[in-house]
Amino acid sequence: MRAGQQLEVVSATFGLAASAVLHFAAFAYIASAAAQFDFDFAITLPAEVEFGIAEGMELAGAPTQASSSAGGVVEAGPKAAPSDAVIIDAGVAETDTRADAGANTDADTDADADMAADTDADAVSTLDGPSRLPPGAHLALRIDMKRVRESPLGPDVTHFLRGVPDWQLILDGSGIDPVADLDRLLVATPNLERSKLVLAGKHRRDATFARGSVKRLARARGKSVRWKSRYGVPTAPWLNQDQTPRTIALLSPHHFSITRRQDLQRVLALAKAREDRDAHQEGLLAAHGPDALLSMGLGEALALEVEGVHRFVIGSIKNVPARLRVAVRETGPDEATVSVLATYPTPLAAREAPI
Repeated sequence: MRAGQQLEVVSATFGLAASAVLHFAAFAYIASAAAQFDFDFAITLPAEVEFGIAEGMELAGAPTQASSSAGGVVEAGPKAAPSDAVIIDAGVAETDTRADAGANTDADTDADADMAADTDADAVSTLDGPSRLPPGAHLALRIDMKRVRESPLGPDVTHFLRGVPDWQLILDGSGIDPVADLDRLLVATPNLERSKLVLAGKHRRDATFARGSVKRLARARGKSVRWKSRYGVPTAPWLNQDQTPRTIALLSPHHFSITRRQDLQRVLALAKAREDRDAHQEGLLAAHGPDALLSMGLGEALALEVEGVHRFVIGSIKNVPARLRVAVRETGPDEATVSVLATYPTPLAAREAPI
């Protein structure tokens, strides 16, 4: 397949595809699809790989601030708070160099004032520290929840998600309903281990929604949280039922991520890397700021992207693309179109590909 070339096939199982993707069965789909061609490799899941992209990620160095609109377009703004500043109720920052030891030691921010917007609440990918993250890989599912919500699939997907244990361990008690509350959802992982799961999304509620979810989740566990600014964005412990400690970051009034604390920097860098790519060549709509993290193609209901494909294969990687993208568009009743886009590191590699 040449760089940018797309294969169009028709599927009569859009609902099944949605459920399969949510179950990460799309990875199995790629494995079976690859078996149809004469490749000298087999699909696998890496045991040791960090969240990232094949070429590594350059980190943003200058403070930026998203616009106050729901879109997340980056604009120049005032310098963000220090990366370890504590965000107190009304948004006043005071320095605190302690690492989060856990929710038990965090101060309570239960007053109504903590629902007010912080001075840095809209900040995007303001990074300090290393200027580059090493190469990595990940599988990423992006779902247009607004499209799902407005389709006959909405009730079925809601019921399906409520029965998935991984979702319950991460979201139970927060009051977040992915179908009802989100317009866009990202689920990513380098190797399908729940401990390395990355969630990000764009919600359709008001600017207090994410903070309210943090508060509800903490109350459900009988604990309290403290907001801190890291890399220019407000963060707080996400006290999920899972054994993996996680952090929520408010990337804009409507964008958020839920990750391990050490993965936040990678997520911010990924958003910048996707923004810098040629959206047309990638099959995406142009997007900026946190919207770039969630960007999809025109009319797509869901998309699976594999970054660093060579990390997921055993054998020769001569004809392996750098990135692989599988997208689903609903094209009629009980019908969908599946597009496959392979991106190679060079035009020569694309021309030599066997498909």
